[in-house]
Amino acid sequence: MISKAARRYSSALYAIAEERGNADQISGDIERSLELINANRELELFFVSPVISKNKKLAVVKDVFGKEVSELIMTFLNIIIDRRRESLVKDIFTDFLNLKKEKQGIVDVYVKTTVELNEQEKENMKKTIEAFTKLKSDMKFGLDNSIIGGFVATISDTVLDASIRRQLDLLRDRFRTGDISLN
Repeated sequence: MISKAARRYSSALYAIAEERGNADQISGDIERSLELINANRELELFFVSPVISKNKKLAVVKDVFGKEVSELIMTFLNIIIDRRRESLVKDIFTDFLNLKKEKQGIVDVYVKTTVELNEQEKENMKKTIEAFTKLKSDMKFGLDNSIIGGFVATISDTVLDASIRRQLDLLRDRFRTGDISLN
C-alpha cells in the first residue's frame, strides 16, 4: 500500500512531467532507477538509513544516478533527500509508474496457466481481457501446475479464476450443499 506522502510526491512529479511533455522519458528514468535500487540491496538500505548524513546521501545519489537519469529526476531526488523523505523513493517511483498507467488507461494483468501459451493464444487472451476490462492491458504470463487446466487471471486486485480446479471445487461444494443430486 502506497502512503499518502508517497502519492503526493508521485502525483507532483507526474504533473511536472506531463506539463513538460516528457512523461515517457521520466518514466524510463524511473524504471532504470528502480532497477538499480532493486538490484542492489545496499542501495535500497542506503535510502532508508537514518544514520547516513544528508550530504553523504546527496553525494552518493549524484554519483550513482547522475549519468543515468534526467536533470528533473536528479532535482527531485535532491528535494526528497533535503526533506528527509528518501525512505519513500522506491514507493514514489513505483507509484509514479502506476499513476502513468492509470492515466493512460492501462491495467496490469498476470495470467497463470498450466502450460506455456503460444503467441497466438497470448494475443487472444489479451484481446479477451481488454474486451472484458475495456482498458488496455500490460500482460504478464506465468506457469502454475496446481490449477490443472484453464487459467487464473489477476487484473489489478481482481482475480478471474477459470481453472478446472475451481470448477471442480464449485461442483464439490454444490454436492455437499445438496444443490445437485445424482438421481
